[in-house]
Amino acid sequence: MEAKHATDCAPWKDSIDPVAARSVAGAIDELAEFPVLDATVLRVIALCDDQDSSAADLVEALEQDATFAANLLRFSNSAARAHPIRAKTIRQAVMLVGRRALRRLALEAATYRFLERAKGNGRASCGQLHLHAISVALGSAAAADEGQVSADTAHLAGLLHDVGKLVLPAVFGEEECDALSRENPSGADRVLAERERFGIDHAQCGALLAESWGLPDEVASIIAWHHGGPTGVGAPNGAVACVQLADIVAGMLNGTEADHALLEVCLDRLGLTADVLDVLAHQVTQTEKRDETGALARRVAELERLSQTDDLTGLANRRHWLQTTRAALQDNGGGAILIVDVDHFKAVNERHGFAAGDLVLTELARIIGRHGHAGRLGGDEFALLVPGNLEEAAQAAQRIMAQVSEVFEAGSGPKIDLSMGCAAAPTHGDELADLLEAADVALLDAKRAGRSRAMIAGAEFRADDIAAA
Repeated sequence: MEAKHATDCAPWKDSIDPVAARSVAGAIDELAEFPVLDATVLRVIALCDDQDSSAADLVEALEQDATFAANLLRFSNSAARAHPIRAKTIRQAVMLVGRRALRRLALEAATYRFLERAKGNGRASCGQLHLHAISVALGSAAAADEGQVSADTAHLAGLLHDVGKLVLPAVFGEEECDALSRENPSGADRVLAERERFGIDHAQCGALLAESWGLPDEVASIIAWHHGGPTGVGAPNGAVACVQLADIVAGMLNGTEADHALLEVCLDRLGLTADVLDVLAHQVTQTEKRDETGALARRVAELERLSQTDDLTGLANRRHWLQTTRAALQDNGGGAILIVDVDHFKAVNERHGFAAGDLVLTELARIIGRHGHAGRLGGDEFALLVPGNLEEAAQAAQRIMAQVSEVFEAGSGPKIDLSMGCAAAPTHGDELADLLEAADVALLDAKRAGRSRAMIAGAEFRADDIAAA
């Protein structure tokens, strides 16, 4: 039996079967390609930790990510903040939330999205990883505050403590891992069964994955030890004990019997008594309360929508349109692409003002969006996926031109004309990149031919002469 309080976290790797380590390496490398912390989150964290950074630096970083910015505004104005002043801008939100809460919010939002979408989340072997992660993170931070331990380290490790549950099913099979988890639902019994069957447990897999993401060694070690290490009762330091304690409390609230041996070790390591369990339980249940009302799910759904939508027009933004169009072409085995460009749009802005230009773009988006899956590629350029062949795309172009002429009648406002280029699969290729290249060439040809027209792969057609296509 190891000492009650080991002082060295590093040897967690020594207990991993080398054969098992090699067997999970591929799955870890694959997951490592999708880091839980994206560039925006890492930038926000770095700025929060940099005492020389200014509020302006944070605002600039946040405004590069509409999803996170919207999340911050909602959090700063939530009932949980209980602040009498409501933030109307990102700058106000940064001032109201504060650096410490902003840092944690960035981590929570990123981890929640990553785990919610992860393959296997919700199965018996994983459970609701995204909800459990937030619960344990909140409890870990509260335990750290009570035990005078680094709360930021405990919070991050609490968020990621169970990521190894994504690795084992990818290597040893979902059915096998589900069956093992039903026989050994939680705690030391589960990790012991995993080691006996696979040569490695989910805590060790999580630590290896954390290392592959480039996270601090301390965080990886905490993840590896969160079930007590090789003996099941090891708490090498206070940060480990915080995550262990929060995980035990979260399990107790879900009806799992507490691991009393490890619980005693955690409390002793932190110099706390059992009275602290009520404090942690209150923090852990905050996630459950939010989820019961659906607020957390609605918040994430709204953030997802914002990350996919062009702010001005309400159409799919460039990234989302490319992603969904590529999938649709593969699923349907074909389709046609229209690239739509507003002729002389710069002159519209110069003569009528940018506000009028924005109104033109929103009205064009409304018209174009009626005829297929539309997106704004940027500026005054739109894209449209039309189900079907070139003939159907030509008909869509004809209708768009007719409706634009009707809405923007001469003498009633700015004169708006469109140039279009079209390509279709499989005529011009099967990949979206090939179709976009062909459509771009056709659009350029339309402009060279005098604008206010559409061209399909070298065949010109006008709104009043569709047969020419």
